[in-house]
Amino acid sequence: MTATLTSSIDAEGQKDAAMVVVGRDHILMTHDEATKVVKGSLELPKPYHVLGLKIPAYSHPRVQAAMLGLVLLMTVGMYGVIMSLGGAGQETAYLADVSNIALCAVFTVFCFVAPALLMYFGLRPMLCFGGVGYAAFAASLWCYNHTGNTGFVIFGGAWNGLSAATLWQAVGTGVAAYAAEGLKGFYISIMWSILNVGALIGAAIPLGQNWNAGDNNGSRVNDGTYIGFFVLMICGSVIGLTLYPWQKMVREDGSRVTLGDHKTLKQELVSSYRVVMAHRWIVFFFPMSWAVNFYFIYQGNQYNGAVFTVRGRSLNALLNGLGAIIAPWVLWLITDKLPLQRRGRALAGAIYVFVLVNAIWIGGYFAMRETVMGLTEAERMDVFSPGYASHAFLYFMYGYLDATYNCFSYWFIGALSNEPTEIAVYAGIFRVLNSASLLAAYALNLDNYSKEFMFGCSWAFTAAGPVFVLPIIKYWMNDTNMVSASEVDLIDGTAVEEGEVSDLKHGAEVSVTTEKS
Repeated sequence: MTATLTSSIDAEGQKDAAMVVVGRDHILMTHDEATKVVKGSLELPKPYHVLGLKIPAYSHPRVQAAMLGLVLLMTVGMYGVIMSLGGAGQETAYLADVSNIALCAVFTVFCFVAPALLMYFGLRPMLCFGGVGYAAFAASLWCYNHTGNTGFVIFGGAWNGLSAATLWQAVGTGVAAYAAEGLKGFYISIMWSILNVGALIGAAIPLGQNWNAGDNNGSRVNDGTYIGFFVLMICGSVIGLTLYPWQKMVREDGSRVTLGDHKTLKQELVSSYRVVMAHRWIVFFFPMSWAVNFYFIYQGNQYNGAVFTVRGRSLNALLNGLGAIIAPWVLWLITDKLPLQRRGRALAGAIYVFVLVNAIWIGGYFAMRETVMGLTEAERMDVFSPGYASHAFLYFMYGYLDATYNCFSYWFIGALSNEPTEIAVYAGIFRVLNSASLLAAYALNLDNYSKEFMFGCSWAFTAAGPVFVLPIIKYWMNDTNMVSASEVDLIDGTAVEEGEVSDLKHGAEVSVTTEKS
């Protein structure tokens, strides 16, 4: 099917109106609106030239995606390291459980309104506010080492929940909106890899500080670890304020990230509701959204936290982060590089995730059977203990699986739409269910549900996710949401380069014949 774009030029040489024709459909819109759906309608920012090298412009979408990853590196990455130590670095998992129940409860509530908050306040304020809560949580653990003040840790968890809702909403929407359709997997890989480089570096901090502790340190992380995390998290919050305004962003395919008119908060909430009502099939994405993070409790508390010494847990956290760096790039080869239409790549990705889930959990089953709960620090497996290598490799693969599952979920969200308003709603739903499942997992762990039960639920949920998205791929996912400019001619016969309309004289009209890819 072909599409035609006709643009008119006003007296100042500005493009003021456009008509997009796809088959029998004629859509009259402003030129700015047309730039959202027609590839090649705008130019990318020119690179800087320094000592003969081309450096991408600050406003280039790849640079901005990397900056989103940097914000995550400094905040979520450091938080993930704390939690991957098992019990948030304390002697038991109780403190981590109660604080994270508060975190997840607040997170779940605010994720319902986070899409509207993002559209109302904008990306940068949401990122900055999102980082502050992570720093507060690290500070509360630092305080606990001296005062034993559990209430402050619970407050830190609740504040972190509010901040995390804004941060993840901003990041998830931003990275999916920045990327052109054929590059969504690439952009998500950039963001997720940088996040986990942070986790890798962060894991090296407790590893170095606790390496000589052996099995005689009370199984508690020292003050310096929490102080280091606090400083890094504050820096991440500040970086969030330095991003380029996303409403001015030009994607690599020449289309614009356009947000539309500014609305009141009430109007944004109504708009979010209407998106859900118009796309009720999104319920098939719920199981995959629920599965993400539920397994984190079993892996962190009932495997890493129960089996290994602090030194072993610290090294495992580093290996876990390494697996999470590699995984997105393997997935990228499927989501972006396979010579298939988008629906075909989505199906291949779902199959890959399903096979990976079951292969890793089968290996995890044998480790779970051997796990003995309630061991003293001296009885736990250390880095020099027999059998450590195979158990550490399993934790590496748990990190690989987590990154694969998350990145495929974000790619899937981005494949459903290019509109930031819709992406924000889908990302909000994703995070609501993430946090609800994590809340359930913490509550179950606090109630001392067996490791067998937590393991079985984690496996079942993650295996079900890619199966349930198959109807969306078959019936509702489009191979593209864009039209691609392939031929441009002036009405009077003067030839114009593909996608160029800036040099047309007053009153000229351009007919752009495009292929729907």
